[in-house]
Amino acid sequence: AVMLLAIVQFVSDDDHPYEIVNSLMDAVPPGSFLVLSQVASDIFPEELAAFARAYNERSSEKITLRNREEVARFFTGLDLVEPGLVQVSQWRPRSELEASATDTLWSGVARKTA
Repeated sequence: AVMLLAIVQFVSDDDHPYEIVNSLMDAVPPGSFLVLSQVASDIFPEELAAFARAYNERSSEKITLRNREEVARFFTGLDLVEPGLVQVSQWRPRSELEASATDTLWSGVARKTA
């Protein structure tokens, strides 16, 4: 599996994150998985935008927030595993408590078939 958990937000759009992920997936055989999570721009948008601005002002490593549609693009050409692209707390939660947790990441797992 290619595991990019809370990684791609550190790749700016100018650095071609989709092409990087595509290259990684091209290098693995069919049957491999992509596991990816990304800080959202459309979950608590005002709060996360303020967080990103403050983080980027203070850190040499910059973050790029992405909405659900933008994160879904990382899985183009792959078969998403149920429950699909969801907030982390909704990806096969083990309890109602876990399912009700507030989180700020989109996450998904997809299988390469060809």
